[in-house]
Amino acid sequence: MEWYRLELKNVKYRTFQILLKKFEEYKDIFKVDKTYLKNYLKLDEDELKKIYDSKELDLEVELKKLEKNSVSILFIKDKEYPEELKNIAKPPIFLYYRGDISILKGRKIAVVGTRRATSYGKIACEKLVRELVENEIITVSGLASGIDTICHRKTLENNGKTIAIIGSGLDIVYPKENEKLWKEIGEKGLLMSEYPLGTEPFAYNFPMRNRIIVGVSQGVVVVESKAKGGSLITAELALEEGREVFAVPGEIFSPVSEGCNNLIKNSSAKLITSIEDILDEFGWKKIKKEIESKLNLTEYEKKIYNILVKEKTLDELIVESSMKASEILTILMDLEIKKLIISIAGGKYRRKF
Repeated sequence: MEWYRLELKNVKYRTFQILLKKFEEYKDIFKVDKTYLKNYLKLDEDELKKIYDSKELDLEVELKKLEKNSVSILFIKDKEYPEELKNIAKPPIFLYYRGDISILKGRKIAVVGTRRATSYGKIACEKLVRELVENEIITVSGLASGIDTICHRKTLENNGKTIAIIGSGLDIVYPKENEKLWKEIGEKGLLMSEYPLGTEPFAYNFPMRNRIIVGVSQGVVVVESKAKGGSLITAELALEEGREVFAVPGEIFSPVSEGCNNLIKNSSAKLITSIEDILDEFGWKKIKKEIESKLNLTEYEKKIYNILVKEKTLDELIVESSMKASEILTILMDLEIKKLIISIAGGKYRRKF
Protein backbone atom coordinates (compact mmCIF):
# COMPACT_ATOMS: atom_id res chain seq x y z
CA MET A 1 0.00 0.00 0.00
CA GLU A 2 3.02 2.28 -0.48
CA TRP A 3 1.17 4.14 -3.25
CA TYR A 4 -1.18 5.47 -0.57
CA ARG A 5 1.58 7.85 0.49
CA LEU A 6 0.88 9.94 -2.60
CA GLU A 7 -2.82 10.06 -1.77
CA LEU A 8 -1.99 11.35 1.71
CA LYS A 9 0.11 14.12 0.16
CA ASN A 10 -2.75 15.14 -2.16
CA VAL A 11 -0.81 14.47 -5.35
CA LYS A 12 -2.93 15.56 -8.33
CA TYR A 13 -5.00 12.96 -10.15
CA ARG A 14 -3.19 13.59 -13.46
CA THR A 15 0.21 13.20 -11.75
CA PHE A 16 -0.91 9.97 -10.11
CA GLN A 17 -2.05 8.60 -13.47
CA ILE A 18 1.33 9.41 -15.06
CA LEU A 19 3.24 7.73 -12.25
CA LEU A 20 1.05 4.61 -12.26
CA LYS A 21 1.51 4.27 -16.00
CA LYS A 22 5.25 4.73 -15.88
CA PHE A 23 6.23 2.83 -12.72
CA GLU A 24 5.27 -0.65 -11.58
CA GLU A 25 5.86 0.04 -7.89
CA TYR A 26 5.98 3.15 -5.73
CA LYS A 27 9.65 2.67 -4.86
CA ASP A 28 10.56 2.68 -8.58
CA ILE A 29 9.76 6.40 -8.75
CA PHE A 30 12.87 7.18 -6.76
CA LYS A 31 15.18 5.04 -8.91
CA VAL A 32 15.20 7.72 -11.60
CA ASP A 33 16.70 11.19 -11.45
CA LYS A 34 14.51 14.02 -10.17
CA THR A 35 15.28 15.95 -13.36
CA TYR A 36 13.73 13.12 -15.36
CA LEU A 37 10.51 13.37 -13.35
CA LYS A 38 10.43 17.12 -13.81
CA ASN A 39 11.26 17.36 -17.50
CA TYR A 40 10.28 14.09 -19.14
CA LEU A 41 7.12 13.53 -17.12
CA LYS A 42 6.42 17.28 -17.02
CA LEU A 43 5.89 17.52 -13.27
CA ASP A 44 6.11 20.94 -11.60
CA GLU A 45 8.11 21.75 -8.46
CA ASP A 46 5.07 21.59 -6.20
CA GLU A 47 4.17 18.08 -7.35
CA LEU A 48 7.77 16.94 -7.12
CA LYS A 49 7.95 18.17 -3.54
CA LYS A 50 4.77 16.24 -2.64
CA ILE A 51 6.17 13.07 -4.18
CA TYR A 52 9.48 13.27 -2.33
CA ASP A 53 7.86 14.35 0.92
CA SER A 54 5.63 11.29 0.74
CA LYS A 55 8.63 9.07 1.52
CA GLU A 56 8.88 10.62 4.98
CA LEU A 57 5.30 9.84 6.00
CA ASP A 58 4.67 7.37 8.80
CA LEU A 59 2.35 5.15 6.81
CA GLU A 60 1.57 2.84 9.72
CA VAL A 61 0.14 5.71 11.74
CA GLU A 62 -2.15 6.70 8.85
CA LEU A 63 -3.32 3.14 8.27
CA LYS A 64 -4.10 2.75 11.98
CA LYS A 65 -6.37 5.80 11.77
CA LEU A 66 -8.38 3.98 9.12
CA GLU A 67 -8.39 0.76 11.12
CA LYS A 68 -9.69 2.63 14.17
CA ASN A 69 -12.68 3.73 12.07
CA SER A 70 -13.16 0.21 10.62
CA VAL A 71 -12.28 1.58 7.18
CA SER A 72 -10.22 -0.24 4.52
CA ILE A 73 -8.70 0.94 1.25
CA LEU A 74 -9.19 -0.39 -2.26
CA PHE A 75 -6.41 0.54 -4.72
CA ILE A 76 -6.99 0.69 -8.46
CA LYS A 77 -4.36 -2.03 -8.96
CA ASP A 78 -5.94 -4.41 -6.44
CA LYS A 79 -7.59 -7.54 -7.84
CA GLU A 80 -10.82 -6.71 -5.96
CA TYR A 81 -11.15 -3.39 -7.80
CA PRO A 82 -14.11 -3.73 -10.21
CA GLU A 83 -13.04 -3.92 -13.85
CA GLU A 84 -16.14 -2.00 -14.99
CA LEU A 85 -15.26 0.89 -12.64
CA LYS A 86 -11.65 0.87 -13.80
CA ASN A 87 -12.85 1.51 -17.35
CA ILE A 88 -14.85 4.71 -16.74
CA ALA A 89 -13.49 8.11 -17.81
CA LYS A 90 -12.02 9.03 -14.41
CA PRO A 91 -11.84 6.02 -12.10
CA PRO A 92 -10.97 6.77 -8.47
CA ILE A 93 -7.44 5.65 -7.67
CA PHE A 94 -8.35 4.87 -4.06
CA LEU A 95 -11.69 3.91 -2.56
CA TYR A 96 -12.38 3.86 1.15
CA TYR A 97 -14.83 1.19 2.24
CA ARG A 98 -16.51 -0.49 5.15
CA GLY A 99 -18.31 -3.81 4.76
CA ASP A 100 -18.31 -6.77 2.40
CA ILE A 101 -16.07 -5.94 -0.57
CA SER A 102 -16.90 -9.27 -2.25
CA ILE A 103 -20.37 -8.06 -3.30
CA LEU A 104 -18.71 -5.84 -5.91
CA LYS A 105 -18.41 -9.01 -8.00
CA GLY A 106 -22.16 -9.60 -8.24
CA ARG A 107 -24.83 -8.32 -10.64
CA LYS A 108 -25.55 -4.72 -9.69
CA ILE A 109 -28.28 -2.25 -10.59
CA ALA A 110 -28.27 1.37 -9.37
CA VAL A 111 -31.56 2.86 -8.21
CA VAL A 112 -31.67 6.65 -7.98
CA GLY A 113 -34.30 9.36 -7.75
CA THR A 114 -35.62 12.47 -6.09
CA ARG A 115 -35.01 13.34 -2.45
CA ARG A 116 -38.73 14.16 -2.13
CA ALA A 117 -40.43 11.00 -3.29
CA THR A 118 -44.19 10.87 -3.70
CA SER A 119 -46.27 7.95 -2.42
CA TYR A 120 -46.26 6.63 -6.00
CA GLY A 121 -42.46 6.84 -6.14
CA LYS A 122 -42.10 5.08 -2.80
CA ILE A 123 -44.40 2.22 -3.86
CA ALA A 124 -42.65 1.87 -7.24
CA CYS A 125 -39.21 1.86 -5.62
CA GLU A 126 -40.22 -0.69 -2.97
CA LYS A 127 -41.69 -3.02 -5.61
CA LEU A 128 -38.66 -2.77 -7.86
CA VAL A 129 -36.17 -3.26 -5.03
CA ARG A 130 -38.02 -6.31 -3.75
CA GLU A 131 -37.93 -7.84 -7.24
CA LEU A 132 -34.22 -7.06 -7.61
CA VAL A 133 -33.47 -8.77 -4.29
CA GLU A 134 -35.61 -11.77 -5.22
CA ASN A 135 -33.43 -12.18 -8.30
CA GLU A 136 -30.21 -11.86 -6.29
CA ILE A 137 -29.29 -8.52 -7.84
CA ILE A 138 -27.31 -6.09 -5.67
CA THR A 139 -28.70 -2.58 -5.39
CA VAL A 140 -26.50 0.52 -5.60
CA SER A 141 -27.42 4.05 -4.57
CA GLY A 142 -26.11 7.18 -2.90
CA LEU A 143 -27.70 7.06 0.59
CA ALA A 144 -29.37 10.45 0.07
CA SER A 145 -32.86 11.18 1.38
CA GLY A 146 -35.84 9.95 -0.62
CA ILE A 147 -35.48 7.24 -3.27
CA ASP A 148 -31.87 6.41 -2.31
CA THR A 149 -32.86 5.76 1.30
CA ILE A 150 -35.87 3.67 0.28
CA CYS A 151 -33.66 1.60 -2.02
CA HIS A 152 -31.09 0.79 0.67
CA ARG A 153 -33.60 0.24 3.46
CA LYS A 154 -35.93 -2.02 1.47
CA THR A 155 -32.99 -4.04 0.17
CA LEU A 156 -31.89 -4.80 3.72
CA GLU A 157 -35.46 -5.47 4.88
CA ASN A 158 -35.74 -8.07 2.13
CA ASN A 159 -32.39 -9.62 3.16
CA GLY A 160 -30.62 -8.36 0.06
CA LYS A 161 -27.19 -6.79 -0.48
CA THR A 162 -26.76 -3.08 -1.11
CA ILE A 163 -23.87 -0.72 -1.89
CA ALA A 164 -23.96 2.91 -0.79
CA ILE A 165 -21.63 5.36 -2.52
CA ILE A 166 -21.04 8.30 -0.18
CA GLY A 167 -20.25 11.96 -0.86
CA SER A 168 -18.23 12.47 2.34
CA GLY A 169 -15.63 10.69 4.44
CA LEU A 170 -16.85 7.43 5.96
CA ASP A 171 -16.63 8.97 9.43
CA ILE A 172 -19.15 11.71 8.64
CA VAL A 173 -22.76 10.56 8.41
CA TYR A 174 -24.89 12.46 5.91
CA PRO A 175 -27.81 12.96 6.04
CA LYS A 176 -27.79 12.65 9.82
CA GLU A 177 -31.20 10.95 9.93
CA ASN A 178 -29.67 8.00 8.06
CA GLU A 179 -27.17 7.18 10.81
CA LYS A 180 -28.83 3.88 11.74
CA LEU A 181 -29.12 2.85 8.07
CA TRP A 182 -25.52 3.94 7.46
CA LYS A 183 -24.27 1.60 10.21
CA GLU A 184 -26.47 -1.27 9.02
CA ILE A 185 -25.14 -1.02 5.47
CA GLY A 186 -21.58 -1.05 6.83
CA GLU A 187 -22.39 -4.30 8.64
CA LYS A 188 -24.56 -6.09 6.06
CA GLY A 189 -23.64 -4.44 2.77
CA LEU A 190 -20.92 -2.09 1.56
CA LEU A 191 -20.23 1.60 2.19
CA MET A 192 -17.80 3.25 -0.23
CA SER A 193 -16.32 6.70 -0.81
CA GLU A 194 -13.42 8.19 -2.71
CA TYR A 195 -13.09 10.87 -0.03
CA PRO A 196 -10.65 10.57 2.90
CA LEU A 197 -11.79 10.55 6.53
CA GLY A 198 -12.87 13.96 7.71
CA THR A 199 -14.19 15.11 4.33
CA GLU A 200 -17.40 17.10 4.76
CA PRO A 201 -20.38 16.46 2.44
CA PHE A 202 -19.75 19.44 0.19
CA ALA A 203 -22.30 19.97 -2.59
CA TYR A 204 -19.74 19.44 -5.37
CA ASN A 205 -18.83 15.99 -3.99
CA PHE A 206 -22.16 14.47 -4.99
CA PRO A 207 -22.03 14.92 -8.80
CA MET A 208 -18.53 13.40 -8.60
CA ARG A 209 -19.65 10.38 -6.59
CA ASN A 210 -22.40 9.73 -9.17
CA ARG A 211 -19.79 8.49 -11.66
CA ILE A 212 -18.86 5.76 -9.14
CA ILE A 213 -22.51 4.73 -8.75
CA VAL A 214 -22.58 4.35 -12.54
CA GLY A 215 -19.15 2.73 -12.71
CA VAL A 216 -19.90 -0.19 -10.38
CA SER A 217 -23.35 -0.90 -11.91
CA GLN A 218 -24.50 -2.70 -15.03
CA GLY A 219 -27.49 -0.38 -15.33
CA VAL A 220 -29.21 2.59 -13.71
CA VAL A 221 -32.91 2.94 -12.85
CA VAL A 222 -34.38 6.41 -12.31
CA VAL A 223 -37.55 6.13 -10.22
CA GLU A 224 -38.64 9.76 -9.86
CA SER A 225 -36.88 12.95 -10.95
CA LYS A 226 -37.69 16.56 -11.69
CA ALA A 227 -36.74 18.06 -15.04
CA LYS A 228 -33.32 18.87 -13.54
CA GLY A 229 -31.57 17.07 -10.72
CA GLY A 230 -28.81 14.77 -9.54
CA SER A 231 -30.61 11.68 -10.80
CA LEU A 232 -30.53 12.99 -14.36
CA ILE A 233 -26.81 13.74 -14.00
CA THR A 234 -26.37 10.08 -13.04
CA ALA A 235 -28.45 9.00 -16.04
CA GLU A 236 -26.36 11.17 -18.38
CA LEU A 237 -23.14 9.72 -16.96
CA ALA A 238 -24.53 6.22 -17.43
CA LEU A 239 -25.27 6.91 -21.09
CA GLU A 240 -21.77 8.31 -21.59
CA GLU A 241 -20.24 5.21 -20.02
CA GLY A 242 -22.35 2.84 -22.11
CA ARG A 243 -24.56 1.67 -19.26
CA GLU A 244 -28.23 0.80 -19.70
CA VAL A 245 -30.64 3.42 -18.35
CA PHE A 246 -34.19 2.61 -17.24
CA ALA A 247 -36.90 5.00 -16.06
CA VAL A 248 -40.16 4.45 -14.19
CA PRO A 249 -42.95 6.33 -15.99
CA GLY A 250 -44.95 8.76 -13.88
CA GLU A 251 -47.99 11.01 -13.91
CA ILE A 252 -47.80 13.61 -16.68
CA PHE A 253 -48.90 16.34 -14.25
CA SER A 254 -46.36 15.46 -11.55
CA PRO A 255 -43.20 17.63 -11.52
CA VAL A 256 -41.18 14.81 -9.90
CA SER A 257 -41.98 12.54 -12.85
CA GLU A 258 -41.02 15.06 -15.51
CA GLY A 259 -37.39 13.94 -15.63
CA CYS A 260 -38.28 10.24 -16.01
CA ASN A 261 -40.94 10.93 -18.62
CA ASN A 262 -38.51 13.07 -20.62
CA LEU A 263 -35.84 10.34 -20.52
CA ILE A 264 -38.38 7.90 -21.97
CA LYS A 265 -39.77 10.40 -24.48
CA ASN A 266 -36.26 11.24 -25.75
CA SER A 267 -35.33 7.53 -26.01
CA SER A 268 -32.56 8.09 -23.45
CA ALA A 269 -34.05 5.48 -21.12
CA LYS A 270 -36.07 2.32 -21.46
CA LEU A 271 -39.50 2.35 -19.83
CA ILE A 272 -39.65 -0.05 -16.90
CA THR A 273 -42.68 -1.40 -15.06
CA SER A 274 -41.26 -4.60 -13.56
CA ILE A 275 -38.08 -6.59 -13.06
CA GLU A 276 -38.70 -8.44 -16.33
CA ASP A 277 -37.78 -5.28 -18.25
CA ILE A 278 -34.32 -5.32 -16.68
CA LEU A 279 -33.79 -9.07 -16.85
CA ASP A 280 -34.75 -9.19 -20.53
CA GLU A 281 -32.34 -6.36 -21.37
CA PHE A 282 -29.37 -8.21 -19.89
CA GLY A 283 -30.50 -11.73 -20.72
CA TRP A 284 -30.63 -12.63 -17.03
CA LYS A 285 -32.93 -15.49 -16.00
CA LYS A 286 -35.66 -14.81 -13.48
CA ILE A 287 -35.29 -16.63 -10.20
CA LYS A 288 -38.62 -18.13 -9.22
CA LYS A 289 -39.36 -18.21 -5.52
CA GLU A 290 -42.35 -19.79 -3.88
CA ILE A 291 -43.20 -16.84 -1.66
CA GLU A 292 -46.77 -17.78 -0.80
CA SER A 293 -45.82 -21.14 0.70
CA LYS A 294 -43.49 -19.41 3.17
CA LEU A 295 -46.08 -16.95 4.45
CA ASN A 296 -48.02 -19.44 6.62
CA LEU A 297 -51.45 -18.14 5.57
CA THR A 298 -54.86 -19.57 6.35
CA GLU A 299 -57.02 -20.69 3.44
CA TYR A 300 -59.07 -17.47 3.55
CA GLU A 301 -55.99 -15.23 3.94
CA LYS A 302 -54.43 -16.96 0.94
CA LYS A 303 -57.60 -16.33 -1.08
CA ILE A 304 -57.56 -12.57 -0.41
CA TYR A 305 -53.78 -12.37 -0.80
CA ASN A 306 -53.98 -13.98 -4.26
CA ILE A 307 -56.72 -11.57 -5.38
CA LEU A 308 -54.48 -8.64 -4.40
CA VAL A 309 -52.01 -9.30 -7.21
CA LYS A 310 -53.34 -5.91 -8.33
CA GLU A 311 -54.70 -3.23 -5.99
CA LYS A 312 -58.37 -3.65 -5.17
CA THR A 313 -61.11 -1.83 -3.28
CA LEU A 314 -63.19 -3.54 -0.61
CA ASP A 315 -66.14 -3.74 -3.02
CA GLU A 316 -63.97 -5.46 -5.63
CA LEU A 317 -62.73 -7.93 -3.04
CA ILE A 318 -66.31 -8.75 -2.04
CA VAL A 319 -67.26 -9.47 -5.65
CA GLU A 320 -64.17 -11.54 -6.46
CA SER A 321 -64.05 -13.53 -3.21
CA SER A 322 -67.80 -13.99 -2.57
CA MET A 323 -67.07 -13.26 1.08
CA LYS A 324 -68.76 -10.86 3.49
CA ALA A 325 -67.35 -7.39 4.06
CA SER A 326 -66.83 -8.06 7.79
CA GLU A 327 -64.84 -11.24 7.03
CA ILE A 328 -62.69 -9.50 4.44
CA LEU A 329 -61.95 -6.54 6.72
CA THR A 330 -60.78 -8.93 9.46
CA ILE A 331 -58.49 -10.72 7.00
CA LEU A 332 -57.16 -7.42 5.62
CA MET A 333 -56.33 -6.32 9.17
CA ASP A 334 -54.47 -9.58 9.84
CA LEU A 335 -52.54 -9.31 6.55
CA GLU A 336 -51.57 -5.71 7.37
CA ILE A 337 -50.36 -6.76 10.82
CA LYS A 338 -48.23 -9.41 9.11
CA LYS A 339 -46.91 -6.61 6.83
CA LEU A 340 -48.00 -8.52 3.73
CA ILE A 341 -50.37 -5.87 2.38
CA ILE A 342 -50.83 -2.10 2.69
CA SER A 343 -53.77 0.24 2.32
CA ILE A 344 -53.33 3.06 -0.17
CA ALA A 345 -55.21 6.18 -1.25
CA GLY A 346 -58.70 5.71 -2.64
CA GLY A 347 -59.71 3.00 -0.17
CA LYS A 348 -57.63 0.40 -2.00
CA TYR A 349 -55.38 -2.41 -0.81
CA ARG A 350 -52.37 -4.00 -2.41
CA ARG A 351 -49.84 -6.62 -1.43
CA LYS A 352 -46.23 -5.85 -0.67
CA PHE A 353 -44.86 -9.11 -2.10
